[in-house]
Amino acid sequence: MLRYKIQLQDRPLGAFAGPAIIGSGGTLHAYPAGTQARVAMYDKDGTAITNPFSLVRGSAEFYVANTAANEALDIFVMTGEGYSAQLWSVGPDEVHEVPIDRSASHQMLVLPFSIADVVTDAVAVNTGLTLVVGQVFQPWPHMKVVTTDAGITADAGIVGTTTGLISALLLTSGGLVKDADGSLITAIVTYIATAVNLTWTISTGGDTGTGYIFLPYMMMRTGAPIITQA
Repeated sequence: MLRYKIQLQDRPLGAFAGPAIIGSGGTLHAYPAGTQARVAMYDKDGTAITNPFSLVRGSAEFYVANTAANEALDIFVMTGEGYSAQLWSVGPDEVHEVPIDRSASHQMLVLPFSIADVVTDAVAVNTGLTLVVGQVFQPWPHMKVVTTDAGITADAGIVGTTTGLISALLLTSGGLVKDADGSLITAIVTYIATAVNLTWTISTGGDTGTGYIFLPYMMMRTGAPIITQA
C-alpha cells in the first residue's frame, strides 16, 4: 500500500507560509495522475474508505494500492471555509502541505468527472463535495473534455438542481468547452445560502466521456478580516 498525507496550510499575502489550518470541514478527492476516475482509497488497516475523504483538522491520511498508476496522484481539495486547491502528480510517503490563500476572494473549483464513476445511467453523481455558504458562482464555467463521447452531454449542478451550474455541454470534441452564457448561474444558483453538495451528470448512453469541470466563484464572507492593520 502507498501512503498519502496532506495538511492544509495558511498562505497569506507575502513570502512566508503561515500555520496549519485546523478548522473543521472540507473534502479531498484523489485520482491517479492524469486520469479522471476516482482512485480506491483505504485506511492503514486496508479497509476501504470513501473517496472523497472528509478532512479532519485540515488534514488527510489515506492509502492506495501499490501499483504504478498510483505512484502519483492528482488531489483536489475544498476547505471547510470554501476555498479550493489542487495538487498535481504528487507522490506518496511524504507530507504534502497544501497552501491556501484565504485573502484571495476569486477562486476556481476544479474537479474531474468520468463515466467510470457513474452508478446509474444519466443519474447525477453526488460528488460529496460540499459547497458552503458565501460562495458566489460566476458566469462562464467550462469543461475540459479529455475523452470524447459522441453525441453525449454533461451537466454540473447541485443536489436537487442538477443543471444549475453547467447545462448540456457536448462531449463530442476534445478540449475546453464553455457554457453558453452563464444564464443558469444567474437564474438558479448565484449565491450559496445553504450548504449543498456539487453534482455532475453524463447524459443517457454515455460510455467513454471524461474530463474536468471548471467553476469560477468568489468568496463573499463576513466576520473578522484575515489580514488586520494596527
